[in-house]
Amino acid sequence: MQVFLRQAILGILVILSALTLTFVLVRLSGDPTSIILPQDATETQRALLRQQLGLDRNVVAQYLAYLGNAATGDFGRSYFDSETVTSIVLRHLPNTLLLAGAALGLACLFALPLGVMAAVWRDGLVDRFVQVTAVIGASMPSFWVGLLLIQVFAVGFDLFPTYGTGSPAHLVLPAATLAIYAFPSLARLTRSSMLEVLPLSYVMTARAKGMPESRVIGRTVLRNGMVPVLTLLALEIGNLIGGAVLTETVFAWEGIGRLAITSIQRRDFPVVQGVVAYVAFGFVIVTFLAEVAIRFVNPRLRHR
Repeated sequence: MQVFLRQAILGILVILSALTLTFVLVRLSGDPTSIILPQDATETQRALLRQQLGLDRNVVAQYLAYLGNAATGDFGRSYFDSETVTSIVLRHLPNTLLLAGAALGLACLFALPLGVMAAVWRDGLVDRFVQVTAVIGASMPSFWVGLLLIQVFAVGFDLFPTYGTGSPAHLVLPAATLAIYAFPSLARLTRSSMLEVLPLSYVMTARAKGMPESRVIGRTVLRNGMVPVLTLLALEIGNLIGGAVLTETVFAWEGIGRLAITSIQRRDFPVVQGVVAYVAFGFVIVTFLAEVAIRFVNPRLRHR
């Protein structure tokens, strides 16, 4: 219980820190009235708009008012269409969750089995393949991989659309891009975790009792070696959403990453802050669920 309480307190601090940092940074980016109003607008018109947007008050007053409203779930309205930030974010969020979920599933589909096989058959062909592909995957920026996949599979072979959303075909290339981004760390950590567990005494005891090797690997080794992998999976979800900013821009995927980029360019402060708030909240929830899953997988950690 103390662990979960500590996680909740840390989560609140993470969200508060993210909101505070974003609040400060967006206001250092410039005056949004210079983009909202035409260039020939008078200073009186700019002052009136700042008053309407609440930007005429001092920064501390703006910050306290923002935190008070955010605590009730009110993140304000967009400067450009007066639509609530919550409705804008929730309209784009499912696309990002779909993209991140597909990418994570694709990465796990290859990384986890290959990581286990690389550990079981250490220094074999599979092990060397995993190490080489992990290094290559980690050295390639996600936006470059996306452009390369577009050039080969969309332009060259005309198998998938080059950009946009709306069909499963549109999902393939951006999901593959993010999966390649997530594969190296998952495969290497799975391999190293399995290598740490394989020489332990309870694994040798299971083998000495005549337990089939598949059961030894599937139940004893994998279950005890999954703890660090589950932790990494929670972090990878945050990394995939962060990596989706560039990937969604490259593929014109209508998610919150592209929304954030567009809002930053337009200095739409409430939308930028709302995107960060929802991402931070989601990351805290995922971290909490990962903590629960770790204690379910490894009973020795339940009473710590």
